[in-house]
Amino acid sequence: MEKDSKAFGIITRSLLKLEPINIFLDNAKEHGHTVEHLIISYEDEIDPSVLRSLQQECHVTAVKRGNAPILDSFLMKLGLTKDEIRTILGTPYKERYGMVSYGTSRNYVLIATLMLGINYLYFFDTDIYPKILTEFHNGKHNFINIDFVGSHSKYLREKNVILTTSDYTGYYIIPKMNFPYLMELLRGVQKEDRFYYISSVDTPVTRNTHSKNIFDTQKALGGNIALDLSKIDIIPPFFSTTLILDGECFLGRGEDTLFGPEIHGSGRCVDIDLLIFHNCFGDFPNKPEITKQKNLDRFYYACMGWVIRNPFLNWLREKYAISTEDINIEKRYESLLIGSKSAAEYFKDERFLKLPETFQLSYQKLESDIKQFEELMSAWKKLRRLLNKE
Repeated sequence: MEKDSKAFGIITRSLLKLEPINIFLDNAKEHGHTVEHLIISYEDEIDPSVLRSLQQECHVTAVKRGNAPILDSFLMKLGLTKDEIRTILGTPYKERYGMVSYGTSRNYVLIATLMLGINYLYFFDTDIYPKILTEFHNGKHNFINIDFVGSHSKYLREKNVILTTSDYTGYYIIPKMNFPYLMELLRGVQKEDRFYYISSVDTPVTRNTHSKNIFDTQKALGGNIALDLSKIDIIPPFFSTTLILDGECFLGRGEDTLFGPEIHGSGRCVDIDLLIFHNCFGDFPNKPEITKQKNLDRFYYACMGWVIRNPFLNWLREKYAISTEDINIEKRYESLLIGSKSAAEYFKDERFLKLPETFQLSYQKLESDIKQFEELMSAWKKLRRLLNKE
């Protein structure tokens, strides 16, 4: 791989605006960094004018999920079989349901980066910005700008560091809310540790310092993550689960969950204490309200995503002896029955009644999810061996 070559990587359904990509590119330039490539994993469309503008700033490689012959050709020439390529990049639910798992979406970027011979890959999401929210009071707010690429690169160059990451400033992914049996619902979706925050806090996270509390972690966040691809022998693929229910494809959350545990022991995953700004509702500084339909939808799909993810997450945690559930599966299910019924009544939204069935189906398919994961890891290990022969 070319020494010190850098790429930004994003996943998006469609690319229709420059922001925040242009802001990250400007941030890199301001701090003296050359980011040679932008790699976009997309699903539907790209605005040609946006693409042209980005191409004036750096090389752009756009790969469409489910239709990226350039990646198929690269992997086939490398020596992977059609089945192995399908295991890594396959999109079995795209044609019928229009959905691709989060893990597969990120793997399109990862494979493109390997194809281009890039050394360092910096992921950010399309609702993330290279600045830190330092103050918020009655709608008045302040930010500090940071050196996004430089902050990650500083620690990526340390011995045995494979990955750097950090959490976010801004609002939590769902708004403040409280209703009867909220705790039971959160226990059922395995988020009971967020009860106080969800039920009590309606102001965003702020931070007036950064790069102070640096520590090794097993928790990677895909919207604020950088990888040293010269260490591909340790870097795993992304993986996440899906579930079909009532004619709809639901995506399990946590495609980045795999990274920390897989890396731990072989290399270091470092939290660099860079809480970049997450404008997850798209209308900051307005206070998010759960009563808005788009926010209620977000909450519902978050709950579904957590429930679908949790069986595999628990299996993974047990595999690496990270932690085990403090409440058994049966009790979580009983809590979910109570909490989902209460949510459906409170929000007048019967979709929440699907959560218990989703819970059961997700555990029933755990064995097949593990098999899918093992097949992915097998294909990935072959990919590593073939790359090393080049």
